[in-house]
Amino acid sequence: MNAPGTSRGFTLLEMLVVIVLMSIGITVVGFGLSKGLQQAAERQLLGQMVQALRATRSAAIISGQPRETRFDLARRTFQAPGQPPRQWPANMGVQLNTAADLDAAFAFYPDGSSSGGNLVVFQGERRSRIDIGWLTGSVKSRSLP
Repeated sequence: MNAPGTSRGFTLLEMLVVIVLMSIGITVVGFGLSKGLQQAAERQLLGQMVQALRATRSAAIISGQPRETRFDLARRTFQAPGQPPRQWPANMGVQLNTAADLDAAFAFYPDGSSSGGNLVVFQGERRSRIDIGWLTGSVKSRSLP
């Protein structure tokens, strides 16, 4: 048995300390989770852009006709032939480096070559680049430092 005057519970101060520590832990986990979701959304957008460019190259080779993937920077959309336009979020930026006569598009030709160029996708400090080879029409993406 307990001696008179001893307590078997927690004090209010101990309970408050535990609640504060739990809220700090939940905040840190939530921040990390939201940052991870943003990075996943950026990787998904890059994958969609690469897929659209590669699909355009394939369509040009199969059809024997030049094809273009068009980018609309004002509306934040891109579109491959025969596919619906896809939009990127307002907090992501896209910078294009294309052939002068194509404005905001990348052309692919029946022999597999392309107009060449690159595009940079950025969000905050993170930057990624998609390169389109003019001779082979290859499409490759990479993260920039």
